[in-house]
Parts: sequence; C-alpha cells; structure tokens
Amino acid sequence: MALKEEKQRISLDNLLEIIGNPTRRVILSKLSKIPHSTSELSNTLEISRQAVHSQLEILKNHDIIERMNPEERGSKYKIKSNLSLRIDITPDYYHIKYEMTSIDPSLEAIFPKNSDIYDKIKTPNQKMKYLGDNIKEIEQNLYKLELNRRKFLQKKESFIIELKHLMEQQYRDKLRKKKSTLDNLEMEIFYTLFFNPVKFHSKINIDSLLDELFFSDIDRISRASHRTSIEHLLRDLAKSMDILREVDNNWFFDI
Repeated sequence: MALKEEKQRISLDNLLEIIGNPTRRVILSKLSKIPHSTSELSNTLEISRQAVHSQLEILKNHDIIERMNPEERGSKYKIKSNLSLRIDITPDYYHIKYEMTSIDPSLEAIFPKNSDIYDKIKTPNQKMKYLGDNIKEIEQNLYKLELNRRKFLQKKESFIIELKHLMEQQYRDKLRKKKSTLDNLEMEIFYTLFFNPVKFHSKINIDSLLDELFFSDIDRISRASHRTSIEHLLRDLAKSMDILREVDNNWFFDI
C-alpha cells in the first residue's frame, strides 16, 4: 500500500482544538498547496514570525506537518500526514470520525508517470489538461458519493427516531423501575450500541464503549468508576433485551 496507517497519536479533543484555530487552518490551507517557510507565512498572514512559529510547532508536534530540510536555516514546511475528519450531528445522531495516515515519499512517483496513457501524451499542455480532467472527474464522483451519503444519513436518522419510539414503549418502564442517578447513561449506552452496530456488533469492547460515551481524555480514576457503572447498567439492559447478553464476563450485542 502507498499509504501506511499510523497509530493515532492525537486525541479527538486536541484535534478539534488544533483545526478550530483560524490561523492554523489558514496555514494548513497554504501548506496543502505549496511548502512555505516561517518568514513567507509571516509576510502572507501579516503576523509576527514568532506567532507563526508557535502555530507551526503545534502542527509539527502532532505530526501534521514537517520541515523539509530541518538542518537548513529558513527551510520550508509541508504537510506530513493525510488527515480526514468527518462530523455528523443531527437531532438524533452524533458521530465524529477521523483518520490519520503518514504520506509515503515514494507516492510521488506512482502516478501519473507510470501511467501508459499519460506517457503517450506529448506536450505539457496536453498533460495538464489530462490531469485536470481526471481531477474534475474525481471531484464529480466524490460529490455523487456525498449526495448518497446524505441520503443514507437521512435514512439512518428515520430509523433512529423509530428505534427511540420503540424503546420508549417497550423498555422504558422496565429500565425506570430501578431508580438510579444513572438512568440517562443507561439510555445512552443503548443508543450508542445501536448508533454503531458495525463497531459494537457481537462482542462489546468496554473501553471502546467508554471512549464513545466520554471520549478518551478522562482521568484513570474516573475511567475506572465509569467502567464499573457501565458494566452494572449493561446487566440492567440485558434483563430488558434478549439481544444483549453476558457470557463469561464478556458482553455480546446481537442484531
């Protein structure tokens, strides 16, 4: 594979904070087109070199950008990693997913130079037109995929609404019989499992469920406390649903 998957070394909260900064977004936008030095960015953004440097260090420390020739004074920065972030927030659904992959330097030589069609094109202008046409076609295909994705999200939203309605009718009284300060968490667990049936199909990973409910930046003591609460609430849910069961301290969700 041209792209090697990297372990995500950055938390979701940190990622959103990084790209939430408008200056860093402008920097990333410019570096995604051509490499820039600190002084070039400073002149373009009309802010001090020190301010630019501090923003570049944040991006570099999280492996998003890198210096092209670190040993040279005034060397330029470029994007180091492919970063994909997708956010879905609807009245009945919330999901954020991001992926980070390191760019293989050899990727530059794969296409189009090894393409038979491209090699047969003679003039630079014809080659640029060929590349432009391919980029346009890819963008059109991505747009079609996005339209289909919106349709699927709307369909999923309608199913979630019906699921919540069914949950209210079928299980609410059973869940509320046991008075608890964690009733909301009990309902959240149920919906989280249904929101991510691919991720939580069959065996449930408690740590993954914890991350979905509380994200990953909770301290060790709070995490242990939440884990205990979740295990107890899963047992309560299992009493109300035959699609959730415990076998040898492992949880299984069958849909």
